[in-house]
Amino acid sequence: MLRELFTYLKTKASKEAKAFGHLYESIAIQEREKRCKSFWLPHRTKCKNFISSHLKLAKAFDRVLILGSGPLHEIPIDILSTTFRDVDLIDIVHLSETKNKYSHLKNIHFIEADITELEKKILHEKKIINQVPTFFQNQKYDLIISANLLTQLSYHLRNFLEKKAVPKLTDVELEKFCYQVSYDHYQYITGFQCPVILITDIETEFIGIHDELIDKQMPYLNFPLPAPKDSWLWNLAPRPEVSKDYSVRMKVAAFILNY
Repeated sequence: MLRELFTYLKTKASKEAKAFGHLYESIAIQEREKRCKSFWLPHRTKCKNFISSHLKLAKAFDRVLILGSGPLHEIPIDILSTTFRDVDLIDIVHLSETKNKYSHLKNIHFIEADITELEKKILHEKKIINQVPTFFQNQKYDLIISANLLTQLSYHLRNFLEKKAVPKLTDVELEKFCYQVSYDHYQYITGFQCPVILITDIETEFIGIHDELIDKQMPYLNFPLPAPKDSWLWNLAPRPEVSKDYSVRMKVAAFILNY
């Protein structure tokens, strides 16, 4: 706990990254990773292998854009660095631990940005705002990678609006908002003029102590997606990570868009 607090205090982050909980979560994920490393390894390997095996979709190898890069656990960063001239890594927080680990790769660029383009406005206005992002679309990329992000984009936004919105929002309004955030990101990535690799969770399962299915939830995906090229299960939170009574696993799917 003291180590996490120290990291929080010494990390430079935007006002939005702190207000919406991104900085806290980034640190917490690093710590959870140490506890769940063996359970997460198959998922990470699948992500890296899928990305690596589809780099040939790019018609040139000048620039690649990774959305939701985080600590780079699912990104084959060494392969990307040797394949592309420039690698742009986008997330609202990049911890110094991650930056230092890959500081030897001189062609990777850590860029802190809110790719929903909503947080600054929502923090100020405290009301629902939806829009299709435009960041980086005026630049030329040969490949876009959106990794484990699509259904998570609205998570912190919803938590903030649930507590701070004026007037108070109903669950129906919040649900509609979250679905729109996911769809706006999908419209955003398909708006690039190059192939897109999309990796996202599509289902969450809660598994009891006898390996029985307790509950199943669908994330904020109410729009048609193409058939996935691959899918697998991610043991996100084995017991007792979030509860002694159940574990949490996600069904993850990998898609190729704009190709």
